[in-house]
Amino acid sequence: MAKSLRSKRMRKMRAIKRERYAVKELKQLKSILANTDKKEDETGVNTVLPIKSEEAQNRIGESSGTMEVDVKPSPYHPVKLTNEHGNYPPWMNQRKIKKHKLMMKRKAGKKNKRN
Repeated sequence: MAKSLRSKRMRKMRAIKRERYAVKELKQLKSILANTDKKEDETGVNTVLPIKSEEAQNRIGESSGTMEVDVKPSPYHPVKLTNEHGNYPPWMNQRKIKKHKLMMKRKAGKKNKRN
């Protein structure tokens, strides 16, 4: 059976907890406020100066080209979800394979009436 939220005893205990946690919360908020004051003082120290040398500008220009990525295309057909041997991916379970085959069969049976 569930405890009633309106019982006298539970209300009394929650009030005691509120008082106890209020002290902890106030202490934590004060420490956070002190840390933010320190961080505001440190923000002026970390300033980044722009690069003026031509060499550095050339290095930046070279690196801004296209990036080469070694990603192989998936061996599975995006619609049929089979590879060149007709196998399904290992992450597909048998129920999903049956369902997918049924959907593919239904799609193959339907013809577009406009064409």
